[in-house]
Amino acid sequence: MSWSERIRLKHLQVLIRLCEEKSMSDVARQSNMTQPALSKWLKDFEDNIGMPLFERHARGIEPLPAALALVSQAQGVLNRLDRMSATLEQYRQGFRQQFTLGISPMVAAVYLPQLLVYLHERDPQCHIRIQEGTLDILSRNLEQGELDLVIGRVDEAGRNPAMAYLPLGMVPLGVAACRKHPLAQQDEVTWEQTLEYPWILPPRNSPMRRSFELSLDAKGLPYPTCAIESAYAHTNARVAVGSDFLVPMTRSMVPVYPELCILELDWSDPRLHGQLGLLWRPQDSGEPMLEEVISWMSKQSQVM
Repeated sequence: MSWSERIRLKHLQVLIRLCEEKSMSDVARQSNMTQPALSKWLKDFEDNIGMPLFERHARGIEPLPAALALVSQAQGVLNRLDRMSATLEQYRQGFRQQFTLGISPMVAAVYLPQLLVYLHERDPQCHIRIQEGTLDILSRNLEQGELDLVIGRVDEAGRNPAMAYLPLGMVPLGVAACRKHPLAQQDEVTWEQTLEYPWILPPRNSPMRRSFELSLDAKGLPYPTCAIESAYAHTNARVAVGSDFLVPMTRSMVPVYPELCILELDWSDPRLHGQLGLLWRPQDSGEPMLEEVISWMSKQSQVM
């Protein structure tokens, strides 16, 4: 019998805690085990798989790369079990299946309403759950089994190569402002003029923020004053209405907010224009609802 056939759910939970806590004594206490029993279990586990998982030192333990890879898979197993439980609950309520979709703020504003109506019409007995967030979080949740599909602005450099990927087209960006903004009244606007106003910018480590700052670096321009740092596109748009704030925004989102317009700036740097794409686990390819969404998004992206 292989080690994978002998492993129990409790073992996966213990392994996750060891990577998080990095303390044998703390994990032993949380798991209602003695420290010697936990140490013996870990040694047997490492012997069975044929490699060490943790580096021991006086202050505790440090997970090695193999341990982190196993924990990522273990978390996925536990998440899938949670999904199984949720699926059973949906069946009790009369639904036949469950589909969980991860979306970026742009997708939520531009595509989501029509997509949800379409899916409900196709299968009224499918329970659909939506999770909105940034691509880094959504990608991790997808890998761990919490999501079936992610739709968003994909940063090629940060894309998980283990996930199936379908690019749908470029996502042009622009600088949005209230139609009553002083710069919105001008036929031509320079980047230097925009720096005189407060900005709402994405979080510092986000792909859009990095691309934005790289583009300004290439132009030899200083960064604008970031008065508000926010990843919530809808909130950012509503704040910009009736104020002097400027907001980097996907151009396709602006028609959703009639009070906003795009300033005519030199926005030609290709690094600022992301790719709209779909991400899913390769082993799920062929699932009917997944294929329905992929097909619908492929068609919509060609006409919008």
